[in-house]
Amino acid sequence: MRKQGLLKKLDECVYPAEFLVARLRGKKGGLFRNWEFLLAGSDAVAHLQNTPFYPYLRKYGPPGIWRFLRQEHLWVYKRMNNNLRVLFRSYFVLHEITTLLVCLRYLSGGKEKERVAQELQDSLLHDDIQDILTGSLDFPVMLQALESRLSSFADTFKGLADHYESKGIAALEIFIRNCLWAAIFSQKQPSLLRAFLQYQVDYHNCLALAKTLRWQIEAEPAMISGGSVPLERLKQAYFRRDLTPVLNFLHIRNTDAAASSIQKLETALLGFISEKLKYWSLQRTVAGEILFYLWEQYRYTRNISMVLTTSQVDDEPVRESIVT
Repeated sequence: MRKQGLLKKLDECVYPAEFLVARLRGKKGGLFRNWEFLLAGSDAVAHLQNTPFYPYLRKYGPPGIWRFLRQEHLWVYKRMNNNLRVLFRSYFVLHEITTLLVCLRYLSGGKEKERVAQELQDSLLHDDIQDILTGSLDFPVMLQALESRLSSFADTFKGLADHYESKGIAALEIFIRNCLWAAIFSQKQPSLLRAFLQYQVDYHNCLALAKTLRWQIEAEPAMISGGSVPLERLKQAYFRRDLTPVLNFLHIRNTDAAASSIQKLETALLGFISEKLKYWSLQRTVAGEILFYLWEQYRYTRNISMVLTTSQVDDEPVRESIVT
């Protein structure tokens, strides 16, 4: 079977990469820098009135912030030439797999076709995959069709439907993510994107390990291969019940504070990735600047979503969770 991608096929943009970078610099300059203004008032949405996020929040409420991110990804992707689309394919695929998993969660519960259609609005998932998700097939039959389609991208997805039948939707989500990571790292990746993907794996592995230790789960957490932290070091941290050596390996500042709670650890890891991407962007390479721009859109989306969904929580924990 001919290998098929997971992303939409769009007409190529003929503009040079430098033109896109210049556009992104201008768009990034319009973002606010002071997060205190969101926490200072009782109406965070009103405080965002003069930002690009506001139209989505006004129309769709707090979930609209993630629609903003999907639209932003689509906007950037449309303005990439084919070389850039290949370069950033894995970045977009990671985000779209999250969209896929959300749709599967809705469909597994039944009666959620409308929610699925909303979730797929402006999605970069290939039309073939979207057609499967929005079709009229029963969930088990739909999974068979989805397995066949995803297997045309990578053989690792074979057994997807049987995995759900034997272990359920939560295990299916883990299976799909693991299959995706195996497929991504089996492909040749540009050095900058490979480093970013490795940090994403580190982020996942560190959080999985921290949750296992915090909640005293006996089973060893399932780790993803391919991160910058060797799996052996993660296993040692599990058996010693101490995450500090892993955080030291990543050069996370103030490891005691970072390891004190799951939320603080997540913030520290995301902040670590932000610092890396900002440094790469300062080298003024096309890939570095575009990657940092995409990350900034994700960072703002994540921060705003957290503020909007924790509006009744004390400001200080929310403030500590904002990735700056």
